Amino acid sequence: MESSPVKKINFDNTEIAFRNKSNGELNQAYWLFKIISSNFLTNVGPPITNFLLNIGFPIKGAIKATIFKQFCGGETIADCEHAIEQLSLGKVGTILDYSVEGEDEEEVFDFTCEEIIRTIKRADGDARVPITVFKITGIGRFALLEKLDAKQELTETEAEEFARVKARCLKICQAAFDRKVPVMIDAEDSWVQDTIDELALEMMTTFNKERLIVYNTYQLYRHDKLA
Repeated sequence: MESSPVKKINFDNTEIAFRNKSNGELNQAYWLFKIISSNFLTNVGPPITNFLLNIGFPIKGAIKATIFKQFCGGETIADCEHAIEQLSLGKVGTILDYSVEGEDEEEVFDFTCEEIIRTIKRADGDARVPITVFKITGIGRFALLEKLDAKQELTETEAEEFARVKARCLKICQAAFDRKVPVMIDAEDSWVQDTIDELALEMMTTFNKERLIVYNTYQLYRHDKLA
């Protein structure tokens, strides 16, 4: 029996890549990328935007209709359902990524942990959402990770804090293991990555004995990781 030929993927084929987009959507995306490719605008844009938000200037609608619409599926899992369906029409899977990081409050870390678990539950049994992801900086304080990477001794309070970070990581990976939903631990800044790698290795050692559940990821510029 002859096997069917393997169809090569051509990332230069814009007809396939954008066939689910209208001309209006493509034009909007073109001008958005044109604007954000300007170094001047990307430098002055964030502080101006933050200032306007802080004084209550009504720009959230404009942000949501442009930048947010281009790069985010929604503010909630339910909001992402339309994007999941649209991507699936082009045979593209969705990765639900709760993009919160750089916070300092334990309550926020706990909430983020639970929200990540909700994305895992949403992915369970849905081939359109084949894998999930989370950031360690979403469930732990960045400065704490920096201190660990620098091999500085932790105080007793900091050691307890890191234990909570690890517990959240375990809870997320356990949820993924229980539902057989793969989960990636996102690569981050190089000066906290060693600690993240160690956590990822511990999670992989714990949960990948029967099947691949936990994946570590790498920044492409980290050529030293090839060694």
